Amino acid sequence: MKSKPLVSIIIPTFNRKHFITDAIDSCLSQTYDNREVIVVDDGSTDGTADFIRENYGDSIRLLVQVNQGPGIARNRGIAEARGEFIHFLDADDQLHKQKIEIGIDEFQRHPDVSVIYTHYQFVARDGKTHIDTPPFEHFSDDIFCELLRQTGCHILTSSSMYRTAALREIGGFADDPEFRSAEDWDLFLRLAAKFQFRAIDQRLVYRRMHAEMMSDDRLYGALGRLKTVRNARHYGWQRCMEAEEFDQKEAARHHVYALYLWAEGDRQAARKHFLRAAALYLPESRQRRLYALYTWLLPPASVDWTIGLARLLRRLR
Repeated sequence: MKSKPLVSIIIPTFNRKHFITDAIDSCLSQTYDNREVIVVDDGSTDGTADFIRENYGDSIRLLVQVNQGPGIARNRGIAEARGEFIHFLDADDQLHKQKIEIGIDEFQRHPDVSVIYTHYQFVARDGKTHIDTPPFEHFSDDIFCELLRQTGCHILTSSSMYRTAALREIGGFADDPEFRSAEDWDLFLRLAAKFQFRAIDQRLVYRRMHAEMMSDDRLYGALGRLKTVRNARHYGWQRCMEAEEFDQKEAARHHVYALYLWAEGDRQAARKHFLRAAALYLPESRQRRLYALYTWLLPPASVDWTIGLARLLRRLR
């Protein structure tokens, strides 16, 4: 290794006192020693901040703020980071002990690369037991278009390492407290539009799967994916697809979000998004206007019935 630049590891946390020890310890036990660990407590109410102060003292940097979501918490860490490189780690995940060392070695061998991501291993709630993990996804050199065509982000934030200058150039994560899911997809799209990525097919992160995961909140997830696609209208999507295809993609995101709003009982908002989807993509407008009408007449429980009917009608065509 030619030199050992400083790496800032940023851990946003919200009510993860029961998991945060594993995350912090995995950072402090890295074989790469020129690193700082920044924990951003995003308004926890479970005593996380006091627990960290008592157990880690000056070995990490603790920042505390009112709750604004994971993206804004990471932005606080970016603003405070002193490192030439940044690595994000969710508070319920853990790093392999060589994760930072391998990442820095790759950056130094590929100075044109600004983002490096690796594979990961799903683990159970205990943080140790391995569970089935999807195969590593290899992207082509046109990673922006591949990411845009997906329905969500297939790169794990906790597996990714960045040149700090690149993150700051694009402005970090969206400054939007409602953007609490899929905010990573939006970030990666903006990065991929300007910078080169490199993939490492090694399982260097342990991704804990448990019931409290923010990514499992379907309403937030649907809203985040809608926000990402709408934002992508400003990212140069024209080189990836025709206008009609992009309109269809955005319409689908409005439609899915409307279904979840309807299930939550917010008929007015659901109706608005069904009608927006209908206006965006005319070939499916009749069905979506019918959905909007249903929101006036039928209870939220009819969502499943409506989906089943739509699938039946598609099969009969």
